[in-house]
Amino acid sequence: MQGYQGSYFLRRNLGAEVEFVTVMLGESLDTIRSFAGPNYEVAVVPPERRRVLKRFDEKSAHYEVVLRP
Repeated sequence: MQGYQGSYFLRRNLGAEVEFVTVMLGESLDTIRSFAGPNYEVAVVPPERRRVLKRFDEKSAHYEVVLRP
């Protein structure tokens, strides 16, 4: 995907559950739109992952990087 700059896949234990967070980095919001489509605020969760997740956020949050090491 043009403009894609990598991802972080985060995990933390929460007692009996495990929480996962995916952070995707892109050149611009257009990069995200090219991946997620015009309704880019709807979370992209593939069917095979939906089958193993107890729950997931229906919407994605988008942020601007303001400081990078």
